[in-house]
Amino acid sequence: MDKATSFFFSKIIKKDIFNISGELIGKLTDFIVDFNHEKPTAKYVQIKNGPKSYYVSLDKFDIFKDSKERYHIKLNTSSLLIDLPSKDVIFLAKDFLDKQIVDINGKRVERVNDVRLGNINGKWQLIAVDIGTRGLLRRLGVEYPFILLTGALNIQMRNKLIIWDKVQPLSTGHNNLQLSSPANKIETLHAADIADIIEELDNKSRHILFNSLNNQKAAEVFEEIETDVQVNLINSMSDQKASDILEIMPSDEVADVLEEMEDSRVEKLLTQMDKESQEEIRELMEYERDTIGSIMSKEFITFLPDLTVDEVSNWMRSNVPDEEEAYYIYVTNSKNNLLGVIPLLNIITSDRDTKLYNIMTTQPKSLKDEDTIGEAIEAMEKYSFISMPVVDENNELVGTISLNDSVREYIPARRVAL
Repeated sequence: MDKATSFFFSKIIKKDIFNISGELIGKLTDFIVDFNHEKPTAKYVQIKNGPKSYYVSLDKFDIFKDSKERYHIKLNTSSLLIDLPSKDVIFLAKDFLDKQIVDINGKRVERVNDVRLGNINGKWQLIAVDIGTRGLLRRLGVEYPFILLTGALNIQMRNKLIIWDKVQPLSTGHNNLQLSSPANKIETLHAADIADIIEELDNKSRHILFNSLNNQKAAEVFEEIETDVQVNLINSMSDQKASDILEIMPSDEVADVLEEMEDSRVEKLLTQMDKESQEEIRELMEYERDTIGSIMSKEFITFLPDLTVDEVSNWMRSNVPDEEEAYYIYVTNSKNNLLGVIPLLNIITSDRDTKLYNIMTTQPKSLKDEDTIGEAIEAMEKYSFISMPVVDENNELVGTISLNDSVREYIPARRVAL
């Protein structure tokens, strides 16, 4: 027999364990694993002998494999020191197997059917997670009969492994395993992918995952989540945590979420925000649901007409706008009346000393804040605009509306109406 360098956990669980003299001392029933490492490290073996259960450090054992891939576990010392781990330990079988993880590459939620451990620098570490059918059959003890059966049908049954570097744990049977080991890999994904994952999860895993994100990432993800899930998440947060995330988001997105919540909670959240954010959100919430004003963005860029291209360029280098804000810049007078619109490309290609009034489109196409979302879509389609300014009855610029936001809001509304 040779010493094993790696193994599937299902291959050794419930195996007999022998002392250095070859006498049976019990059965291996679980590993205690420390997840606070780059790769989770198995620390202790749980051994049962009749009704009694005790724990021994894993480094006191040798694991062997014979020619038929059968595993044998034996103590490598005559002095058996029984340890008493703390109450907050995490068990591999009890707390991790059958639980949900995220496949970072596949951007999917998967179930842990088995795990593979490898001996790295003398420590047994979790190196891969098996999410495939073969892993489940191995746990049930019927792996090889199925391999013979599928082989007769010319079907090859393969292991479906995800290396640990591409795994993000979500929840376990034990609250001690959170998303902190050692960095939150989920944050490397695009916000829309994380949103899709969150929507797949059960409530407990959903809350654990979302709460693991830093506030900036959480705000980006929150914008991509379906409204009913947004409300569910907000209701699970403290007022301070919720308001911190909402304050980062565009005010029109926040208004949409708050309109689905109870008035008492809405007021608590608003009072936690800064005065400017509060005013913008309250203003948006006063509009009727199907109007442009209810979904328009309050984040846009305006300049006075006698500024030069160079002055505008310098400002934009110091105050990098969001992508949607940068489609157009708007020219207004001192009373905030809309005078003209300039595509960003015109700023880039114009002479530095050119005044804005010389390159702006005068009498620009605009929408009224009380117009419907359907009317906004029709106007942007007609004029081939991806964004349009929104003015009030006094021709004051009060917001902008994008084609993307309009369509996203309009299509669900039509489905409900139908």
